[in-house]
Amino acid sequence: MQERLRPLTARLFPPRLLLVLEDEQVTLMALKGVTHPPTGTLLRTVPLPRGTCSGGNPQQKAALGDLIGDLVVELNLMGAEVVAALPAAACTLRVVEWPYDDWPEQPDLALRELNPDLGLPFPMTQTYITLGPLPSRDPSRPPTSLVAISQRAMIQAWVEVFTIAALDLVCLEPAQVVTLRALAPLIAAAPAGELMVLLELHGDSADLLLVRDGIPEFSRRVTAGAMSIERELRTCLAFWQRRDPSMTSVRVLVYGPAQDCAKVSDTLSPTPSWSVEIVDPLQQRWLSIVGTESDPDPSAADAVGGASLVRMCGLAAGDLSR
Repeated sequence: MQERLRPLTARLFPPRLLLVLEDEQVTLMALKGVTHPPTGTLLRTVPLPRGTCSGGNPQQKAALGDLIGDLVVELNLMGAEVVAALPAAACTLRVVEWPYDDWPEQPDLALRELNPDLGLPFPMTQTYITLGPLPSRDPSRPPTSLVAISQRAMIQAWVEVFTIAALDLVCLEPAQVVTLRALAPLIAAAPAGELMVLLELHGDSADLLLVRDGIPEFSRRVTAGAMSIERELRTCLAFWQRRDPSMTSVRVLVYGPAQDCAKVSDTLSPTPSWSVEIVDPLQQRWLSIVGTESDPDPSAADAVGGASLVRMCGLAAGDLSR
């Protein structure tokens, strides 16, 4: 009877599937109901063949669509509604201060009409834009928005990938937006005067982002390696101290592969210049992972971590707020 009712149940209550897209891999998780914190099942990461995706752009759309579609069938998630995070390389992040007393009602249209110089390598007319307000503790600061910009052709290519996979794509979100959403509880808890450093570790590089009073202020990609990261961090902090003498403390949040995080944390920790914390979404209880009898590989979830898991938390939090 359950087998006969399953197709009807899937049509009436389609499973919610979250995907984190990257050049090297795809991480997916099925969202289980509406819970706080979000609860996920069937969490796993699947590596992509070299050249399948590059610079955030799906180079082999048919192969990638087939791979995702086959994985969904294997996990018995046919008919799922998909919310996905784009690769970080597919999006450019900017902060815009509005020349108004309040945030515009139609920020997308207002930004295109203002047409500020955002230093983009492509014209604004060829883009999709995601905007969100950035409240500030500084009352003298004008209304400010976080702007994530992607090339229209790249977004259309990803839409085609999910069409090939025969999945219902509900939303594509910028990687940077979901990362900041996941880390929002820590950012919001920062005391006045504290500078937060978000340090995302990759295999051969690291992304460093300075956040002050909830506003992303400065970003830089640095060479991997604990000593190299420490030198770059000191340089960035010296620069920011000159710009913002009111800074009272520095908190470094590190996330990425577990071994790399441990090495960087050990190198950065023996100094009074900052505090260091490795971000583990499961320990923070931002996300709960449960097993399921239908999971063909229950141990696969143990291999998922780092930036992918942080972004998964941001996707889940955003999906529950819709």
